[in-house]
Amino acid sequence: MKVNPVLLVIAAAIVALAAFGFFTGNENETYRWLITTGSALSFFATLGGLLAFQSGGGGTSVNIKVVSALFFIVLLIEHLVFSFTVIRLTPYVIITGLLLLVYVLICYVLTQALKKQ
Repeated sequence: MKVNPVLLVIAAAIVALAAFGFFTGNENETYRWLITTGSALSFFATLGGLLAFQSGGGGTSVNIKVVSALFFIVLLIEHLVFSFTVIRLTPYVIITGLLLLVYVLICYVLTQALKKQ
């Protein structure tokens, strides 16, 4: 696995803008910093996998990019739902944490399959 630093910086800039959007969109929310930090971490993980990481194997690299794109969309929808409703701490942490852990697990399994080839 190789990391393209230019694309990683672009992904970080996109994440910063999205997190700022969630920060300003939740002005009256108690857990304003939680959704800002949660969106930044989850979007950076998925956009990093989508944009910045490249591997020598064609099929597995495409699979990781597709999984990253799907999880980015799911996490974006999840954060939008939590932004437009009253945020309760426990469901937000559990749902976001489970989605991120499943994403990391799938990417790990795909990279292990790449090493075996």
